[in-house]
Amino acid sequence: MPSDVDNHGRPIWTPFAGAVATSGKTHGVETVLRQNIAHSEYYRKLCRLDANGTASYDFMALVDEIYDLVDHAEPWMCGNARGASTGFCILFRLCEMELSDERIWHLLRHVDSPFIRVVGFLYVRYVKNGRELLKWCEEFFDDGEKFAPSPDGKEVTMGEFVRDLLLEQNYFETIFPRIPEVARREIVARIKELGFSDRGRGCGGQGGSRRQDTNGRPQSVKHSLASHVGRRAPGGGGGGGDRRDYRGRDHRDHRDRDRYYDRDRRDDRGGGYRGRDDDRRRNSRDRSRSPGYKPYRREDKYDKYDRYDKYDKYDRRY
Repeated sequence: MPSDVDNHGRPIWTPFAGAVATSGKTHGVETVLRQNIAHSEYYRKLCRLDANGTASYDFMALVDEIYDLVDHAEPWMCGNARGASTGFCILFRLCEMELSDERIWHLLRHVDSPFIRVVGFLYVRYVKNGRELLKWCEEFFDDGEKFAPSPDGKEVTMGEFVRDLLLEQNYFETIFPRIPEVARREIVARIKELGFSDRGRGCGGQGGSRRQDTNGRPQSVKHSLASHVGRRAPGGGGGGGDRRDYRGRDHRDHRDRDRYYDRDRRDDRGGGYRGRDDDRRRNSRDRSRSPGYKPYRREDKYDKYDRYDKYDKYDRRY
């Protein structure tokens, strides 16, 4: 059943179902995003079989789903929702169907919705070999149809979106398959030859800020976990960023405080750091210096007059 969680005015499908069996192919989709898709109830719905054992959603039914439900091109749900977006669930289902060239062209040249074309270009970027990308995308470099890749985001032309898919390996908070260097240079040279910029802007041509870690990679690789264990995907408010407590203090401040505390303890003791073994030896020395202290010896267990009172069969005197 659909969840009551609101996703920009639309009910969404909760991602906490069991994983759907897939073909085992990654289709170039990174592991975190692929796991979220496989555990989504919506993806389970797309893979459902009817009474005759055939898929309930064929190619044309998936196209209708894009037209009715998809309103942005991001890989993750927006707002406080968790899980993969509706568009990427449909995209992965199309990848599992292994579309023919005729059906791919049907997506790329569709006139009813720009997001049907967006899903088609994402399919080409994920599935097709890097040396074939120019054949599929070159005629759309100057396409002037406008749309917003993000909800309430900046509008871009379809040509800007397509060029950015080829020039950038990072896409919002996920990563595209790597294009071989020879093919990448050929794509860049052709884009420059047609009079366009050879520098990608990111985020589907929108540009702007993008959450990244110190190595410049999207956080979905290191910071987000599969949603079926109840963790927040990178689109939500619980992902990466500065780690601060409820008072606004950075956790690194606590580490610095502990380091300074240890240093002060060493200074008070007049030298290097002393561990537990050093404290144990010190206590032993203190006891040995106390008046009336007598260390334990094995011979003290018996009195020297009583130790031979009992019969000992090994004693030579008997």
